[in-house]
Parts: sequence; C-alpha cells; structure tokens
Amino acid sequence: RREMRPFGVRVSIIEPGGFRTAMTDPATLVKGFERLWEGLPAETRAAYGRRYLETYTKSSVLLYRLSSPRLSPVIGAAQHALLARSPRGRYTAGWDARFLFLPLSYCPAWLSDAV
Repeated sequence: RREMRPFGVRVSIIEPGGFRTAMTDPATLVKGFERLWEGLPAETRAAYGRRYLETYTKSSVLLYRLSSPRLSPVIGAAQHALLARSPRGRYTAGWDARFLFLPLSYCPAWLSDAV
C-alpha cells in the first residue's frame, strides 16, 4: 500500500476467510496434489511418506466443510473498496478471517507460523 501512495494510487486489501469455491473443492485439490505427488522423485516421496498425502486430503475435506457457501461478504467488501468515497485499507470477509487471521496478522511471524 505504501509503495503506491506517491503515485496517488489507493490500495485496499481484502482478506477472505474460507469460502466454498471451485478453487477450494477437495476433489480438484486432491487430484492436482496427487498429480504433483506422482511427478516427485522417489526419494522425495519416501522422505514425506504416503501419510503426508493422506493427511492433506483429510484436511482439505475438513476445511471445505467448515467454509461458508455464501460469497456475499467477499463481494460486499470488494464492492465497498471499489465504490466507496473513502475505502478502508483492509477488509476481512468471513468469521474465520475476522477472528483468526486478522489477530494473527498483528502477531510476530514466528507465532503465526506456529499457529
């Protein structure tokens, strides 16, 4: 944001939480991840183990279930950022972004990485 200020460009950051979209669909994610997995060298696959792939699959399904099917908070934030006379510098969309990601953005990197 600061880099663009001298040029008169205002930047608004939209930080969405988890929403159900084609990009977060577990079937698509897992299929792509498995394709990448098969392209890895055998020693890399051995280092991570097949369990890594299974854990990723389970977590992507869980995250999808916890995600909101309503995209209106993200659309509303984008609409406000584009059309408001005085847009905010940062928007959070979704309960998880508001209560988890926003507080983490103020924490030191080592703490947010651990969480």
